[in-house]
Amino acid sequence: MFLHNKNKEFLGITYMLLCMLFFSINDAFIKYILLIYKDITLLGQVIFIRGLCSTFILGLYLYSKKKLTLDIIKSKPLHARGAIESIAAIFFFLGLMYLPFGELYSLLNLAPILITASGAFILGEKVGWRRWTAVILGFVGVMIVIKPHDLQFGYAFIYPLISAIFIAQRDTITRKYLEKFDSLQVVFITSLSVTIFFSFGMLLNFKPINLEIFIFIFLSAIFVTAGYYFSVLTIKVANISTTSPFRYTIIIFGIILGYFIFNETPSINMIFGSILIISSGIFIIFRQKKIGLIK
Repeated sequence: MFLHNKNKEFLGITYMLLCMLFFSINDAFIKYILLIYKDITLLGQVIFIRGLCSTFILGLYLYSKKKLTLDIIKSKPLHARGAIESIAAIFFFLGLMYLPFGELYSLLNLAPILITASGAFILGEKVGWRRWTAVILGFVGVMIVIKPHDLQFGYAFIYPLISAIFIAQRDTITRKYLEKFDSLQVVFITSLSVTIFFSFGMLLNFKPINLEIFIFIFLSAIFVTAGYYFSVLTIKVANISTTSPFRYTIIIFGIILGYFIFNETPSINMIFGSILIISSGIFIIFRQKKIGLIK
C-alpha cells in the first residue's frame, strides 16, 4: 500500500511537471507571435483562433465520454468563472508581451498567496499568524522582483499582478460551486468563455495572418490543451499538497525558454524575489495540509 501511494505521488508530480512544461511552451508560442507582429492588438485574434481549436478538442473528448451535458452549458458559476478567467488572461498576455518569462511567472505565482488573503477577507476563513507571515514575505518577494527604485520594464509588472488577483478571486469565489463538475468540464466552459470574450477583440482589429502563424497558433492550442489534460490527471492521481509545490517549476521552464528563444537573462533580483515567493507559497500549501484545508 505504501509503495502504491508513493507511485501515485510520483505519477502526480510527473503529470504536474508536464502540465507546467506544456503551459510554458504554449505561452512561448503566443509571445513569439506577438513579438513578430509587435502589435498587442492582434491578441484578440490569436487567442480566439487558439480558443476555437482548444475548445473543439476538449468538446470532442467530453462528447466521447458522454460528459458534454446541458448542465455545464447552462451553469452560471462556470460561466462566471470563465468571465473572470478572461479578464485575468488579458492582463497575463499584456505581461507576456512586455516582460521576460522569469519576472512574469514569478509575479503570477503570487496567486496562492493572494488566495490565502482573499479567503480571510472574502470568505471569512481563519488565517493564523504563520500563514499571514508567509503572505507578507510573498509580497516582500514581489517588491524584490519589481525593484520599485529601478522599474527596468516600466510599469508592466502591474499586468501579472492584476492577473494574479483575478486568478485568486476566480479560485476563491467559485471553488464551492465546482465540486459537482468534472475538471475537464470546468476547463471546457472556461475555454469557451475565453474564446467568446476574445472574439470581440478580434472583431475590433482583424488582420490577415499567414499559414506559418496559423500553425504556431494551432500548436499553441495543442500544448495548452495538453496542459489542461495533465492538470486533470494530476488531480486524479495525487493529493494537491503533494503536487502543488511543483507548480512553481513553470518559473524554471519559463527562464529556460526565455533564455534560449528570447535572449532573456534572469536578474539577481528576480531570482531572489522568486525564491521568496515560491518559499512562501509552498509553506502556505504545507500549512493548509497540516490544518486540514487541503489533502
